[in-house]
Amino acid sequence: MKLFNIHNTENFYKVIDACKAPVLVSASDGRSEDFRNNTLLRELAESASQGDGISEIELHTTCAEDMIRLIDYMTYGYSGSLEKKSA
Repeated sequence: MKLFNIHNTENFYKVIDACKAPVLVSASDGRSEDFRNNTLLRELAESASQGDGISEIELHTTCAEDMIRLIDYMTYGYSGSLEKKSA
C-alpha cells in the first residue's frame, strides 16, 4: 500500500504501532524492515521528505485488520481510538 502526504506523523506512528502484524517498508537495497516502533526508519522517512512529514511511503502488511486500520487512518484520520466503532 502506498501512502502519500502524511503530515501528522505522531498520530500515523500510533496507528502503525497498534498493528498486530509487521508493517514492512522496503529499503532501496531490497531489504524489508518492520516500521513498527522503528525510530531510525521513521527519521529516515521524514528526512527524505525534507522535514514536512512523510510525502510518500510504501508499506506492506499481511494482516487484513491492519490493512483496514491503515486505510481508515488515511480516509478518516486518527480519532484517538484504535478500536473499530460499532454502528
